[in-house]
Amino acid sequence: MADVPCSLAAIQRWMQDALLAPGGSARPTGAQMAEVAAMADVADVVAASGRLTAEECFRIYYRGYRLRLLRCMRGQYPGMVHLLGRELFDRFALDYLDAHPSRSPSLDGLGAGFPGHLARTRPDADSDTGPDTGPDADSGGTPHEEWIDLLIDLARYERVFAAVLDGPEADPDSGPGPDPAPDSGSGSDPGSGSRTQLFEARFAVHRYAAAVRRGEDPAPPTAEPVRLALSCRNGTVVVHDRTASHHGNPRTAHQPSPAA
Repeated sequence: MADVPCSLAAIQRWMQDALLAPGGSARPTGAQMAEVAAMADVADVVAASGRLTAEECFRIYYRGYRLRLLRCMRGQYPGMVHLLGRELFDRFALDYLDAHPSRSPSLDGLGAGFPGHLARTRPDADSDTGPDTGPDADSGGTPHEEWIDLLIDLARYERVFAAVLDGPEADPDSGPGPDPAPDSGSGSDPGSGSRTQLFEARFAVHRYAAAVRRGEDPAPPTAEPVRLALSCRNGTVVVHDRTASHHGNPRTAHQPSPAA
């Protein structure tokens, strides 16, 4: 390091940016150059050991940090981990983390934007979105792939589930209550301020997610449009199936999962 060392705050900012950079780029960015000009290399910040170079020491810390974030993501999306397998889920999660680095001291909301990220980056994004699109459609496109729709529906559901679990309790003496606004719970980051969240999907992902949380090995759900209302009572998320054929019938209740 240069004769006049950089401030501790500058070193901390450098470390944070290096950890959050895709691929762990342990070099100062353009915005940092004036403040940390002395840091021409990772060796100017991280000390080498007798067996490892400064770069190797940094990479160990970087990998450990990323693994902690992945453990948190797995805890927030257990159904997706089961559906995809850990290796493939981690690839999706790392792509999300590269695009949306953690900026909060709390990891509770780490995966809040995951469903929206999956929807924006789906590989068939240029396909037709209508369910009745056929080969003779004027647009010449192809329908969205069902497995991607299932993946996004499951991610959306698990995010709504977490928001309801962390939100205010519903009145134990009340029923499921009136339907919330049609768009409630349908976004990538549903708020937890309301007692009930409405959720609509093309797949019955609530039953699949409940089975996974019970430690079962369910088959992936087939296409079955559902309309659900989720509320939290006594630390338990209760799911009321409001699909036309089961209106108002409480179908599924989940026990809260352990904190990630």
